[in-house]
Amino acid sequence: MGIRSSTATLWRPYIHSSSHRRRASLLSVNTATTGFSGHVDIEAFRRDALIPKEPLVFRRQQDSPAARLPALSKWFVGRSALNASSPLHPFAPFLINEFQDWCFPYELIKTSKALDAILAFQKSLMASEDVLNQFLAEILQTVVAENTDQTFFQIHAPLRLLVKAIEFNSCRDRATSPPLQLYIAQSALTDLPQPLQQDLQVPDLVCKSGKGDVYSSSIWLGTEPTYTPLHRDPNPNLFCQLWSKKVVRLMPAARGDRLFFEVQVQLQRRRSSRIRTTDMMQGEERKALHDAVWRSETLPDELCEVELDAGDALFIPDGWWHSVRSTLSDGELNGSVNWWFR
Repeated sequence: MGIRSSTATLWRPYIHSSSHRRRASLLSVNTATTGFSGHVDIEAFRRDALIPKEPLVFRRQQDSPAARLPALSKWFVGRSALNASSPLHPFAPFLINEFQDWCFPYELIKTSKALDAILAFQKSLMASEDVLNQFLAEILQTVVAENTDQTFFQIHAPLRLLVKAIEFNSCRDRATSPPLQLYIAQSALTDLPQPLQQDLQVPDLVCKSGKGDVYSSSIWLGTEPTYTPLHRDPNPNLFCQLWSKKVVRLMPAARGDRLFFEVQVQLQRRRSSRIRTTDMMQGEERKALHDAVWRSETLPDELCEVELDAGDALFIPDGWWHSVRSTLSDGELNGSVNWWFR
């Protein structure tokens, strides 16, 4: 089981603990159960998770806040509809027909390995007879032409770019070609057109468990593998999975602070863990943080792991360090949304 013995009695009326462990040093995250009404008990959530700052996972079949989001069923076609005669992406027709040209902020990692996929994708767009696809190729040209040591880029482009990237990935030779990686990351929900905002209504858990103040929110849509480096947030976070799967590794504030300091010593640096820079997204710091959490033979103490399927949600307390990545790496779509609140 993954809970610490000092909190076992406190959690028992509201949650049950999973005994599954991927590795001996990984702890499980407690799972919420519904109350007598069949819905999540907000007061129990405040008492057992929000106030003591303990992470908590909500499963789709147990009235997860994610399962109540209209986007979960409106934005995507069912898995059964994804076959040879269907579009090569899972977006629902209304999303493509009405919002394909809405602009989003993208993150793109240009390593030497990824550059081949970027160039091939750009070439395919430029060869298209559709002038809009040619316009997308011109957007990518800035990244392709950049010859500095920078590997992390941010660009603004329409949703169409992600759609075309998913189609490109589905047609590639998977045995010889890596997938193109594009990630709509930290895109504020308030920047979305109103109909899409309505499909991502703020969950009651966010509105009613704290002060009712949504500090910020984001949509995350990208081609797998998607990855967010280890970091911490100053506010509580409700993270909801919309499409495909993600796995989250997280640890308490004090243990995460110590790990971050150890990485800084290893890199012979010294900077505040409260200030996020592009170093976390590229270069040796990105690799060191990744290896410490995902590849180390001896994983840090108090490191927890939870896998989220579409319709699942995870509460991440403020101050808890966490890193998020997709479980798959085949170039298909992965989608999530989150709210930071107070």
